[in-house]
Amino acid sequence: MSKHEEQQAPASLGTRLVRGATSGRARAIMSVGIVLGLGAVGTMAAWSDNASATSGVFSTGTMDLQINDDQGSPSYGFTTLTKSGMVPGNSISAMLPVQNKGTSAFSYTMSATASASTLAPLMKVAVYSEGAATNANNVGTCSGTLIETSKPFTSGGTVNVIAAPRPLAASTGVENLCFLVTLDPAATVDVQNQTVSATFNFNAATV
Repeated sequence: MSKHEEQQAPASLGTRLVRGATSGRARAIMSVGIVLGLGAVGTMAAWSDNASATSGVFSTGTMDLQINDDQGSPSYGFTTLTKSGMVPGNSISAMLPVQNKGTSAFSYTMSATASASTLAPLMKVAVYSEGAATNANNVGTCSGTLIETSKPFTSGGTVNVIAAPRPLAASTGVENLCFLVTLDPAATVDVQNQTVSATFNFNAATV
């Protein structure tokens, strides 16, 4: 062995303890640093934002079916549709405006309810849209578009006259109806001196 070569003596017990303690503190510090670092990541808040929108006002519309500027309650007096002393083949016509005075569009139908009478089934009603009503020499006529061909009244009952809904626009919608009522030309003497009246019922529903 050269004199310059020195054999490294084993570390003393104290030295090993100091080195072990130092290494342990370093690991402990590193561990604490790791824990603190993870804690910082876990509590970091993400950016956020929010917004809101407020609606406008919701309101309901109105339905207002009128007949010739009348609410028809309890009943509008359709006095222009009347005729006395009729004989077979005679007829009478009259105009009736149906109006929508509400804020909602609707469609309407119409039925006729007749009083109990043997004359009822011999009286037939036809309805036209727009046009005009004329009466001369016991004969009534309606111009315009035919909505419903002649339908007989039912004694003490109701018959649908306008079964297919008719639309009317909101506020200003109007349809001028022409009613034509005719005594059946085949009516016999059995219905002489008889009377009958009819109530026309209008029903509206929103579209």
